[in-house]
Amino acid sequence: MALPIDPMEEPRMYQQTLLQDGLYDLLESDMMVDCVLKIKDKEFPCHRLRLVPEDYFTKNVEKHEWLSSNPEIIKKLQLVKDAHAGKLPEVKKTKSKKSAGEKGEKEGDDGEEEEEEEQEELLPGILNDNLRFGMFLRELIFLINDTASVAYDPTGNDCFVASLSTQIPKNHCSLVTKENQIFVAGGLFFDEQSKDEQIYSYFLQFDPATSDWIGMPPIPSPRFLFGMGEAENFIFVIGGKEMKEGERVLDTVMVYDRQYLKWAEADPLPYPVYGHGVVSHNEIIYVIGGKGENKECLNRLCAYDAKKRQWKDLAPLNTARSLFGVTIHKNKIYVAAGVTDSGLTGNAEVYDIKTNKWSEFVEFPQERSSLSLVTVGGILYGVGGFAMFPKEDSDDLMPQEMNDIWRYDEGERKWNGILRENQYASGATVLGVRLNTLRLTKM
Repeated sequence: MALPIDPMEEPRMYQQTLLQDGLYDLLESDMMVDCVLKIKDKEFPCHRLRLVPEDYFTKNVEKHEWLSSNPEIIKKLQLVKDAHAGKLPEVKKTKSKKSAGEKGEKEGDDGEEEEEEEQEELLPGILNDNLRFGMFLRELIFLINDTASVAYDPTGNDCFVASLSTQIPKNHCSLVTKENQIFVAGGLFFDEQSKDEQIYSYFLQFDPATSDWIGMPPIPSPRFLFGMGEAENFIFVIGGKEMKEGERVLDTVMVYDRQYLKWAEADPLPYPVYGHGVVSHNEIIYVIGGKGENKECLNRLCAYDAKKRQWKDLAPLNTARSLFGVTIHKNKIYVAAGVTDSGLTGNAEVYDIKTNKWSEFVEFPQERSSLSLVTVGGILYGVGGFAMFPKEDSDDLMPQEMNDIWRYDEGERKWNGILRENQYASGATVLGVRLNTLRLTKM
């Protein structure tokens, strides 16, 4: 048994013991710790840290899906590994020529061109491309509705206001790109000066620097109950219903060029559909389920290769459904809940992209429509949706919106409720994003 240390007699040993105990607690708790710089009575946020075992990087960080899907990050990561091992990259040499007009005073120039070799810098500043604020990027659940945009941190149970802009229309669709750019499409505004077409759909992008939404060129084909995907630096608006009399079901696809800020029409879907799910993975866009022109639920899974500009049918869903939750989680497609031809369902299934096969997944605890599925920090979450409840004065069922958040526990293979109600989940679309919490207002 270790003898107790008297802090008065052995202050240095006492402080070292406290430090060791504190570091051990950090390692065991596996939590992020905010570090601050204290100057007299003021504190300045400095950075965040988490103490991890030596093998954590190779077992977790290098295998994270965000790294494996980003060739540029993999390239930079290898550069850092080589640098630590004492291996520097090969020096790139460029040749430049001097013309006769730039010749020096030395004899022998006589109009001949000289070749010079210039060396580029060996190592770029890649260990941290951001300012210090970049260290405070967190993976958050982003809730977007017509009153506010709110970011929820499920690990710390913290909520942050990202924007109080009222520009966001109801019944919109949202998308976060692999570069973490956030877009919203849908809703309407009327252009009275246009004689050809007076109705347009909103298209907005979130600016994290100003915490505001920026107006982008509107979608030229107004629609609702559509899906959004991304590939090859393009954003795709797929299917839906036409925002005109008759509400024709659409098979058309509008594509937005992020480089030239222009809309165009892309290759149409093989079939008209609305209320479907759309996800993107490795430059492939997947269109899942939905309803057709006969208002019956579909079990189709169709993939679009943006490079080849081709649609291809894949293995169908086990359960035909529409208005369901869908997300990419650990390189697989997860769908849960939704509407079937016989009513609401809590059924869930997962699609293995490599094997082109569907398999059953743990059922969501409640039958719902319009459930949102997101993956944040490698964990699967279910947010909101609509469930059916009996009226107070009769046994008739009526839909009721749910504002709760559920987390899937992979170890226990079950869904756990982590937040009973978040008022900003009402009427919201939900995304998994990375934001700088120092720029946000904590609620």
